[in-house]
Amino acid sequence: MGCRAAGPTGGRQLWGEDDVIYHPEARYCLNGAVISKSPLVVKTAGDEELEISAGQASAAEVAELVSRLVQGCSQAEVQDALPRQSADSIRHLLASLEDYGVIRSVAPAAGKTGMETLLEIEDLSNHLLYQTLYRNAFWVNCQNASQPGDIPEKVFHGMVIENYHFLFRESYFDAPVLSYVPNTRVRLAMNAFFAEEYGHDELLLQALNRIGISREDLARAVPLPQTMALCNALAYWSHNDPLFFFTTLGILEGKDIRQDSFLDAAYRLGLDPAFLRPVKAHSDINLKGEHGSLTRQIFSQIDVVDLKTVRRMHAQTHLFVELYDAFYSAVWRHYSGDGPLLRRIEDY
Repeated sequence: MGCRAAGPTGGRQLWGEDDVIYHPEARYCLNGAVISKSPLVVKTAGDEELEISAGQASAAEVAELVSRLVQGCSQAEVQDALPRQSADSIRHLLASLEDYGVIRSVAPAAGKTGMETLLEIEDLSNHLLYQTLYRNAFWVNCQNASQPGDIPEKVFHGMVIENYHFLFRESYFDAPVLSYVPNTRVRLAMNAFFAEEYGHDELLLQALNRIGISREDLARAVPLPQTMALCNALAYWSHNDPLFFFTTLGILEGKDIRQDSFLDAAYRLGLDPAFLRPVKAHSDINLKGEHGSLTRQIFSQIDVVDLKTVRRMHAQTHLFVELYDAFYSAVWRHYSGDGPLLRRIEDY
């Protein structure tokens, strides 16, 4: 079988044994239209008319090949249409036809399943967390504290204050994905999660009331910049990149813990049980509701993630962990110092 320019310019014989390697999963389709069947002439997308000569193939084989190319076919299907030709001949034929613009190859979309993507992100985030978050002053002191005074009481109070500010603004970043259109099951899972999360700031307010901080006090208080940075980043991702936003939920909800290290340290150091009780109630709701597994539940419903998106999610994971580490580091740095417990608006 061969291909040559239609008309007096003649042509070049394309059939041969050159070893041209093609992706085994690639598909090929006609890059133009058939304008004559006898002789077979194809008009390419580049507006060039090419006559396809039978060569070693029969007219029936050529007709079958063209029929398959109109629909789109794989290299194996080309081999089926030309059963008397060798695999090397088929590869050379495809290369030649593509060179002449008679056909074009369509590579399969490259991607990974949702769970494959998430497991990669989890491995990366765990690596980054152990390099940063679990080595910062807040978590090191929570792990090592054994007696009253090892951690200033104000750090525990400050952590609850910043968590209140974070949860008070949770609608900033949860609300945009409640109408997640691409996947109904993901949307329903997020709605169920939000219904359980709504109002958790009120639990933390009960704890803060115990130490004399009212709702009005908090309304006139300014969160730490790192708290707002985390809220704003999550809100941006939720609006503009919901798939990546979903990957953050497992970390934020404590997918790998059975009890918060912060609470463990607070109980060991003998903090007021009445202050800790609402904080523990918030933690227990998350644990019993298996909120830490929400991300896996979501990604198990996602069939495929294209590789470009996977690469972007890897890059953004570095930024998310950096923001998360900065949040806890700032809590320790600010609340272990001599400054006031509340950062009042009028002071800034």
